[in-house]
Amino acid sequence: MKRIVVLLFITGFISIVNAQFVGLNKSEVNQLKGSAKSEKKTADLYTSWLNIANKALSENPNPRDTIVSEGHLTNHPDKIASQISMKDYKKIYALSLAYQIEGRPDYLSKVTEYLVAWATVNHPTGNPINDTKLDDVMMGYDMIRSDIKESDRQTIDNWLVTIADAELKKGKKGKVTSMNNWHSHRLKVVGQIGFILNDKKYIDYAITGIETQITTNLNPDGTSFDFLERDAMHYHLYDLEPLTTLAIIIKRANGTNEFTFVSQKETSIKKSFDWLLPYMTGEKTHAEYVNSKVEFDRKRAQNHEKAFEIGHLFQPTQGIYALVLASFFDKSYLNVIDKIKKVEKDAWEWQLVLNKVMSNK
Repeated sequence: MKRIVVLLFITGFISIVNAQFVGLNKSEVNQLKGSAKSEKKTADLYTSWLNIANKALSENPNPRDTIVSEGHLTNHPDKIASQISMKDYKKIYALSLAYQIEGRPDYLSKVTEYLVAWATVNHPTGNPINDTKLDDVMMGYDMIRSDIKESDRQTIDNWLVTIADAELKKGKKGKVTSMNNWHSHRLKVVGQIGFILNDKKYIDYAITGIETQITTNLNPDGTSFDFLERDAMHYHLYDLEPLTTLAIIIKRANGTNEFTFVSQKETSIKKSFDWLLPYMTGEKTHAEYVNSKVEFDRKRAQNHEKAFEIGHLFQPTQGIYALVLASFFDKSYLNVIDKIKKVEKDAWEWQLVLNKVMSNK
């Protein structure tokens, strides 16, 4: 209780300071500029984002009224249409990043157009598995929020509030989704919005909630509720990714390390990552979904969705992004990442760049 009281006091201070903790702040942007000039790999990765931004300048937003993803098979027409619309998310991040690095007003104008379009058309439903896909939007908006005109900012802010309020309404106790992977994603989404808007209600919800989730969702041996229910590393990672993302934001905001926080039940995010490590190194293997208790897992397998075939072996490359997030707190994980075959450029490589500039205080 004492720890939570201290955190609530700190969050009150955050609302006064008004800094950026979801996307890059000005100092971090300057560091990134320097890295892009001096390091070829960073320059190449940034150029990939710049290419997306430049292409987006000549394209139009494609917002969707309702995102349909969770609980639907890959060939469902509404899910396909939603995935097409969600390509805007990466464009929003790319345009925001390009504006911060290049300083060109056309990037700011275009990203504002995308954000206002989504804020005007989209109606959140409080489903955290659909909302969790907004990471790029959250990071992008946080970087440019203070640079756009007040009327546009208010429109976008109002949209974020409707997302957060819908999550809070659907996240009430009494359902399994108030403590399984859904809630891990819900806490992340609400926390992102809280820190973007400097809204104490949402910040407090995320900060108090993450420690409760560590207590109820993770187990003392390092496993998670979702791993035991779904018999899949995929869902163990699906808990750890949002919790670690939120932990990074909290660490940047007030210095509190939720990654190493140990609950009264002796559970922690770090312990659950350490339990995962032998499966990442190949020392252990796991056949996915064999004993899943969830019918939808069997439906996806029957639909021949490759990533959800029952009995397929977990591949370490599937866990790289989560481990990269964790390396923000524990650099020893980088040794494991280096040993895993890198098959293609992916989001985790850019996350390594972000980790470096965000932790270089």
